[in-house]
Amino acid sequence: MADLYKEIGNDSDYGSINDNSSAQTEDPQASATSSPSPSPMTRHQYIVFCGIALAYFADLTSFSLIAPFYPIEAKEKDLSPVMIGFVFSVFSLVQFLSSPIFGKLLPYVGAKFMFLAGSWVAAGSNLIFGVLDELEPGTQFLVFCLVTRCVGALGASASVTAATAIIAHTFPDRTGQMMGLLELFCGVGLMVGPALGGLLYSVGGYKLPFMVLGAADTLVVIINIFLIRSSEGMESKTKGSMLAVAKIPAVWVIALTCGVASTGMGFLDPTMSPHLKEQYNLSPVFISLVYILSGSAYAIATPLWGYLSDKKRITRTLIVFGLTGGGVCFLFLGPTPLFPQVPTDQVWTVIVTVGLGSLLLGCAIVPTFIDLLNTAKWYGLPDDISTQGIVSGVFNSFFSLGAFVGPTVGGVLQQHYGFPWASTMVGFMFIIMAILIVLFGFWEYQCGKGRRRPPNNDLTRQVSVNYFGSEIDDTEENRGLLS
Repeated sequence: MADLYKEIGNDSDYGSINDNSSAQTEDPQASATSSPSPSPMTRHQYIVFCGIALAYFADLTSFSLIAPFYPIEAKEKDLSPVMIGFVFSVFSLVQFLSSPIFGKLLPYVGAKFMFLAGSWVAAGSNLIFGVLDELEPGTQFLVFCLVTRCVGALGASASVTAATAIIAHTFPDRTGQMMGLLELFCGVGLMVGPALGGLLYSVGGYKLPFMVLGAADTLVVIINIFLIRSSEGMESKTKGSMLAVAKIPAVWVIALTCGVASTGMGFLDPTMSPHLKEQYNLSPVFISLVYILSGSAYAIATPLWGYLSDKKRITRTLIVFGLTGGGVCFLFLGPTPLFPQVPTDQVWTVIVTVGLGSLLLGCAIVPTFIDLLNTAKWYGLPDDISTQGIVSGVFNSFFSLGAFVGPTVGGVLQQHYGFPWASTMVGFMFIIMAILIVLFGFWEYQCGKGRRRPPNNDLTRQVSVNYFGSEIDDTEENRGLLS
């Protein structure tokens, strides 16, 4: 049974149901467990990755720098805690709504243009946010903060969607590894942002953090104009179909998984600090170290999950493992009232569960992007920039949805039920999602598309029947990056 499930949804080069299956000479079990060694990275690939990683780091640093001082300034501008929270969360909400749209538009405008233009808009919004303290308190300040934050979110959404599509196109054999490394830069940016923002605020007041990071963002955009070659615009003759992607059942399941795992990461932002203060009477410095531990554990492990996704082709096994382990960690984080024997006065349990839980959530999040790409190819969509753009939009959309829902729902659950029960609910949500993926895998194997067989490279022609009932000419000439 374990061997059967290992084949479901885990092979990177998903094969096809073909009219010459008897000619298969490869052993599916042997091919499904690992992939051929990818060719060495070229100088061009190194340059592309460095440019995108630099942009990721700058964007995430700028995004997170307001955390330590904006609530203080906003309170002086007569904003309520609810309004302040919405200014934070609206960024992710706008990304959730706009990412699929940018994914659809990407083949029309080109990935390089969307990447640079989005980064430029995000940098400009950062600079504008730095002068909003000159506005009148109350409604005027709130409206301009929301508008500026939304415009910045649109820029970041366009930039990230294009960046993930460029990574998928430039690194067809290393997509998971590169996405894992990008998550590392994201984690570092999220850790550096609040510390740098607090330092600059203490030195130069409200304006200085935005001016410095906005200028740095702008400089990164200018550098990337030269680092990302024009060929990275990758315009496609075919335009991706959002409807075709939406018709694939596996896309919804895996995208929802990404959103659920992201919800867990966002849940800790507004809830863990009050819990650590009330339950263990920890100092602000120690609480900050716990948050740094969470971000570090997530960031450091993501390259490993990306490597395993590419090399071993076990994306769904990794997702189930990450969700199940993360769910158990969240049960002990509270700890859950369902386990009264677990000590509630030992701070080491929090340190272990926070670090291990964040590490395992990375195991659930990183493989989802490569699984979405593989699923789209398996169901017959072309492996080009049009499909990669839409898949990037779907991935970023659901990730942002979780980043919006996590803090919002987490605060409500903590207020009404307390942190132990709130973390228990989130933990069970992870475990239920893992069970759903397993059940869906068996359904897909038995009733859906069927077994995902590795392609036979010795065959010069395969005729595949895709999910929508049409035939796909799968010759070696037309297979492209699929081969």
